[in-house]
Amino acid sequence: MLRGCGLIALPLMLSACSWSWFGLNSSAPRAAAHSTGSLSVAPAHEFAYVPARSGRVSPNRIENTAMTGIVLKDDINETVRNGVANSLQVAGFRLNDRKRVLSGSIEMFTVDDARSPAFWTLKMRYVVTDSATRQIVFTTVKTVKQKSPKFTSSTIAIEDTVKLSVDSLISDPGFVKAVN
Repeated sequence: MLRGCGLIALPLMLSACSWSWFGLNSSAPRAAAHSTGSLSVAPAHEFAYVPARSGRVSPNRIENTAMTGIVLKDDINETVRNGVANSLQVAGFRLNDRKRVLSGSIEMFTVDDARSPAFWTLKMRYVVTDSATRQIVFTTVKTVKQKSPKFTSSTIAIEDTVKLSVDSLISDPGFVKAVN
């Protein structure tokens, strides 16, 4: 019996090794390295959640097409702000520079999970301000769509969507110039 299992397992293990070897040596394009910089991230109250300010949803609710909404323990602006700060830090940005301050507004945050997979959409306006002059040195709007399994954790889906938005931001040459 064990000998039979070994005969089946050995080719599977060898094929798995060859797959990883081809994956490591593949000629597929790798993600381009991005620049880093230094800035600080404004407090959560400076990341306005526009749908809540207009009264369309409560401050802790993400609009959902299949249900009435996804309700979080914390407000959306706080969750997104913390996600932005974490993603920037992981990407290598220094967040202790008070000369440039990143703030923004969450113009839209929705999930369409009527069918599988679910599609998360985040439309975010980012603003970098020179704290000495109070002048806006950079502004942009980034809209990202993230596909995730329908029954995934909303926390994970939100983190992934915010990270995708930050990735889009840090690949923008205007942003890189503003924080360097």
